Amino acid sequence: MDFLRPEVQDRLMKEHFEFRKLMEEHKAADTRLSDLQKKPSLSAKESLEEVELKKTKLRAKERIYSIVQETTKRTDQ
Repeated sequence: MDFLRPEVQDRLMKEHFEFRKLMEEHKAADTRLSDLQKKPSLSAKESLEEVELKKTKLRAKERIYSIVQETTKRTDQ
């Protein structure tokens, strides 16, 4: 994620349970999506799974961004 500075990510991975959980969720969804995208064609069930995985990734990324913004604000004050 391009908005995530390594030092902020490292600190949040250690100190923020929700952040860590969201990063793991995002990574797992990304890995599964990659697996699906390697297939020449998808079944109806897999197509639905692909859509749900993309939604999961987006929700996780939005919340991760929010956590980073909150943390950065508190740190800058």
